Amino acid sequence: MIMKYLRYKKWYKAIKESGLFDTKYYLFTYPDVRKIGLDPIRHYIKFGADEGRNPSKEFDTSYYLEANPDVREIGINPLAHYVLYGKNEGRKAMIKKVIKSLKEDGVKTTAKKIKNKTTKNIKLKKDVTLSCFDEIFKHNNTKDDNYKEYESKKQVDTDIRLIAFYLPQFHPIETNDKAWGKGFTEWTNVTKALPQFSGHYQPRLAGELGYYDLRLIEVQKRQIELAKNYGLHGFCYHYYWFDGKKVMDKPLQQILDNKDLNFPFCINWANENWTKRWDGLDQEVILKQNHTTEDDLAFLEAIKPILTDSRYIKVNGKPLLMIYRPQLFPDIKKSVKRWREHAIKIGLGELYLVLSHAFEHIDPTSIGFDAATEFAPNSFNLKDITSEQEFFNHNYDGHVYDYNSAINYSIAYSEPKYIKFRSLCPSWDNEARKPGKGTTLLNSSPANYSKWLEYLLYYTNKHRKEDEKLIFINAWNEWAEGAYLEPDRKYGYAYLEETYKQVSKFSKKRLYEIESTQKGKKKNDTAVVLHLFYVDMWDEMKSYLKNLDNGFDLYINVNNDASFKMIQQIKKDYPDVVLFSCENRGRDILPFIEMMRYITPLKYKYICKIHTKKSLHRIDGDRWRKHLIASLLGSKERILKAKQMLDSKKVAIIVPRANKLKYSEWKGSNEVFIKSFARKANIKFHEDFDFPAGSMFWFKPEVMDKLIKHIDLKRFHFENSQIDGTKAHAVERIFGLLCLDRNEEIEEI
Repeated sequence: MIMKYLRYKKWYKAIKESGLFDTKYYLFTYPDVRKIGLDPIRHYIKFGADEGRNPSKEFDTSYYLEANPDVREIGINPLAHYVLYGKNEGRKAMIKKVIKSLKEDGVKTTAKKIKNKTTKNIKLKKDVTLSCFDEIFKHNNTKDDNYKEYESKKQVDTDIRLIAFYLPQFHPIETNDKAWGKGFTEWTNVTKALPQFSGHYQPRLAGELGYYDLRLIEVQKRQIELAKNYGLHGFCYHYYWFDGKKVMDKPLQQILDNKDLNFPFCINWANENWTKRWDGLDQEVILKQNHTTEDDLAFLEAIKPILTDSRYIKVNGKPLLMIYRPQLFPDIKKSVKRWREHAIKIGLGELYLVLSHAFEHIDPTSIGFDAATEFAPNSFNLKDITSEQEFFNHNYDGHVYDYNSAINYSIAYSEPKYIKFRSLCPSWDNEARKPGKGTTLLNSSPANYSKWLEYLLYYTNKHRKEDEKLIFINAWNEWAEGAYLEPDRKYGYAYLEETYKQVSKFSKKRLYEIESTQKGKKKNDTAVVLHLFYVDMWDEMKSYLKNLDNGFDLYINVNNDASFKMIQQIKKDYPDVVLFSCENRGRDILPFIEMMRYITPLKYKYICKIHTKKSLHRIDGDRWRKHLIASLLGSKERILKAKQMLDSKKVAIIVPRANKLKYSEWKGSNEVFIKSFARKANIKFHEDFDFPAGSMFWFKPEVMDKLIKHIDLKRFHFENSQIDGTKAHAVERIFGLLCLDRNEEIEEI
């Protein structure tokens, strides 16, 4: 037994010091480990390796044991063996997944075959045939865990209008027949796409609508039914008009000819040359765009029947006309002047002109436009993760970016002096249009899209008024760019489901119920601030609040899944409650700061901060939460004791027992942000201070003054269930720094 212990200890030390064990990867790849709370390295040594689990993306446990049977025979942990002996002996930690799968079946193959993306059947030793990409295609054709079936929804009455860009290139036209071959449509490229690296979702396989033809009006009818059902307001059709010639106009013309297709729409004039390259560069021009004085007037005349349609989208009573690239006009200011004058002359009235920031970022008002719009993910500053991928095609010349970085870029956005509508994309991957040279946003998912949309809905509701509450989604059906809301075989209706889920939070009825509470006045010297992320825990929260004998004012953030019915229940239980709706960015921290900005001027004497903590990464998550809240609000005696402690001039924060930690021992990966905040807030920094773990405590409100004044909310980036290193974790430590600055203490109760 002692010998076994010493072996485990040696393996543990070797693995930990090697840096080859990725703790975050292990915990979030295997959530059961997270739940039991066992040290991940110990779990891997005792159980994980035997179960075929991988300690990181860079080490394949099963491959190492199969390739090195001597390791299995002597019973040594595979990663420990690699660290102690294997690496120096030239043994490989892993092998490309495609090559591995072929070798397992006795296939002799070469890197060249993989590199050339061959899909021809290869002869096996056992007279069995196998396609190089059979395994990948099967995976991409399998329903994801987040797959959703169609569900009929109630219509959402909201001021925020979600408008999805709509591509009409899903039917044959003469121009494309000449340029690309008879019968070419968008599906021609979509169905030929091949995966270029491990985890690359290609090809994209259509769901309910199939590989449709937009000459069939039944298709458009069903598209509209789906869009309306899941909370979209309208479509923005990409409009192609070249020197008097309309192209791909049949789908929009069918809408105009059929008034029963009652769904709002507008147009975006794709006013660049139509070329054989998909990036808009003027090479191999199919149709040339001429921008002349006559062209300006002719274009407006041509679209008059569109803009005067009763379903056409208006802003402040003016038809919304988007121009994709105004910079291509010889003198856009003069063109705008002509449009505005001629629009009035021909009975269109005032126009609401919008330009896109797909390429060049221009102040729209400087050239006579009313507003601009983002065109996600064009021009976004994204994190390049190309080098981290396992490529099947060794000649790959494209780029892979992190979808999460697109969300973070969006969050860090600064509102300009002009109106700029926000935009997002469900995903992005134009591999179908540029084989081997595409651009992919990896890590897109319905859940990540949902969080991005949630943020933009909150942002738009706060920063835009009335008719200008618009968000543009790229796109409804850009299949060759991997940007679509339409159902596919992998996710089903999941993206549409998340769209409905988020936009439902902004129903007029729900927002009114929340905003109507914010007229209350301070009635007590005590306040409770509650972040109700898990709405199913309201009854538990109430059981603790009762110990306050109603001698308190209640502030609750109900951002997550609190339905209209749930909000009404809260108001029934506590008629004087003040409700907020803040996105869950920064977990409970950002909502807390937003509520404190409202509360601070009211000058409370005592405030208790609590939230519905579940800590799913800990096996004792529920027990920890109950300990935290019970320590603070578990009885009238404890509440009285906490207030008495706060009456001391030396005490600023009261935390539950065993939750006052030393910063020097628990810095984690938060130090850079904390020091940056200290400089900004003019706080003299040193490591000798305590902080409240768990983010629940009683406190004197004035201790938060510098936090509210100096914290940069834009730095609360998108989170993905990290257990350390987020801005929320950093602020948890900053609470202690604030006490240090005031020469006050944190005490336990």
